[in-house]
Amino acid sequence: MRRTLAVTALAVGLLLVGCSEDSSEPITGEWSADGPQPSGYSDFADGAMIRVDKNGTAVLGTSPARLCGDAKVTTTEEGERPEYRIAFDSACFSVSVPTSLEAVVDGDTLEATPTGAQGAEPFRFRRVGEGEG
Repeated sequence: MRRTLAVTALAVGLLLVGCSEDSSEPITGEWSADGPQPSGYSDFADGAMIRVDKNGTAVLGTSPARLCGDAKVTTTEEGERPEYRIAFDSACFSVSVPTSLEAVVDGDTLEATPTGAQGAEPFRFRRVGEGEG
């Protein structure tokens, strides 16, 4: 009887830990452009996507051939609407995407504006997948 209870408790504990890891980072997953996008970046327009893995690395651009990877994702503000910075160490020369974005996640929507572009119209995205494992 004790063994059954111990195994059950262990299984429940592992399940809870696994669930909390998946929901700990709201930006993790794949995002697709939602409607018309602001002009200025040819590979970050109406067909754009953002993919963020659980390690905090992002890929931006137009899938499948016009992508730029290895952007770092950092949390800038936690709360009901978490805020993030998605930034490359250096500009992508072959893909036209912003070098740095300020992103706000609200459930299954993400709005992003280039860093320093206060008052600019945001790029809008909708969650389409869970991202890379």
